[in-house]
Amino acid sequence: MKKLQLFSVLLPIILMVVACSADRGEIITERIVYDVPLKNADPGADWWENGLPGPYRDKLINRMMDDAIAGKVAVFSGIGKKLTADEIKNLGTETIKTSFQRAYPPYDSYDTTIIQQFDVRDISRIRFLEEWYYDNGNHLIDKKILGMAPMLESYDPEGKLRGYEALFWVYRDGKVPFER
Repeated sequence: MKKLQLFSVLLPIILMVVACSADRGEIITERIVYDVPLKNADPGADWWENGLPGPYRDKLINRMMDDAIAGKVAVFSGIGKKLTADEIKNLGTETIKTSFQRAYPPYDSYDTTIIQQFDVRDISRIRFLEEWYYDNGNHLIDKKILGMAPMLESYDPEGKLRGYEALFWVYRDGKVPFER
């Protein structure tokens, strides 16, 4: 009877280990990076095309930011450097010290500090780093997410979109999956 109980406990564990370690298929690439838009710029498109509905998008972005700030996940820079708690809190903050000249006599100069902080609404994409496999059984691509990064919109001084910049990276198991 004890052997039967032991067998009934071990069998599901063995099956889970075998299933989880099963071959993912033929590897297509060990690394591929691409952006997924969170905001759909086309008002005529369906909500699920190239974006997430507002409440879901906000929840995802806020969760990523809250987890990073609270230290629930290891956070890395774009070059793989682990960021400290202070660095994480200051992400997206730019401090500019500059001098201006007064517009009235005696036209003296004065110094000022400008502190710009990003708005989470400026996160409009997520960049993914993945491994891709071809599953011969169902003839589809099987993806393994290695990392992800919230992407900030970056504008030039005239307000024109320059592109997107990774705010930080979060990697699977808190380990950078590549060496530089």
